Parts: sequence; C-alpha cells; structure tokens
Amino acid sequence: MTRRLAPHPRPRGIALPAMVFLLVIVGLMVSAGMLLLAQSQHGQVLQLQSARALAAAKSAGEWGVWQVSDRQGSLGLPGDTLPPCFATSTLPLPTPLSDLTVQVSCSRDPASGSVDEGGLKLASYRITASATSGASGANDAVQRTVEVRHTVCKNPGATAPTYSC
Repeated sequence: MTRRLAPHPRPRGIALPAMVFLLVIVGLMVSAGMLLLAQSQHGQVLQLQSARALAAAKSAGEWGVWQVSDRQGSLGLPGDTLPPCFATSTLPLPTPLSDLTVQVSCSRDPASGSVDEGGLKLASYRITASATSGASGANDAVQRTVEVRHTVCKNPGATAPTYSC
C-alpha cells in the first residue's frame, strides 16, 4: 500500500502584512516629501521678506541722509549752522510694503555746533534705519538694520543758500 503524504499546508495571509508594510513605507515617504516642500516654501518666503526688509531699511537710511543734508538750503540755516538731527521717526510705506515697520533714528557728532576744518564747518551724522516684519520671536519674523554715516560740510564764506564746500 502506498501511503499518501498529506499536502504541505500553503502559507496563508502573507499578502496582507506585505501590503500594510508597503503602505506604511509609501506613507512615510510622501509625508517626508511634503515636509521638505513646506520647509522649502517657508525658506523662500523668509528670503523674500528679508530682501524686502533690507530694501526698506536702505531706503529709510537714504531718507535720513536727505533730512540732514539740506542740499537745497530749504531749512534756511545760516552758513555756519549745520542741520540738527531729526526726531526718531516711524515711516509709512506704500501698499506693497505696508506690512513692514520702518524706524529711523539719528545721532550727531558733535551734538551741537560744528567742527572747524580750515574755515569749513563739519558735522557727522549716524543714521540707523530698521525694518521689521512679523511679531518678534515668531518663526516668520524678519528684521534688517542699516547704519549710514554721513558728513555734512558748509562753507560760511560761500554764497547762500547752499553754502557749498
């Protein structure tokens, strides 16, 4: 008599764990890709905001230099008097930059009067302009500061109104 061997049992249920494993791996890869994409976009937004803040701070520094230069003699100061510093100001910006806050301050050396250089009157100004966007400490906050140093010269012996050096 021939004895029949019992059939070898087939493994069952191997497809389900393999599919779950593949779904978990694919899900992790997709979520990692989305995270990298979000971080990249956030970095690009911060770079754009940083460039806008720097441009606003530079413009505010130029505004400050114009305030103390008196190139047109519009302040009506005599030839031996140099312009005083302006008060710290918050500048309003037009619509594309209205989300930025820009502050400009000025300090002068000497604080009053002038330095005499061979009959010419000189004063040095330090103008600090700071542009900020977003709340301080937030992950989207940007601040850029520009410092401009400017020396103004007047020649009391020159013709009014500019008293050019």
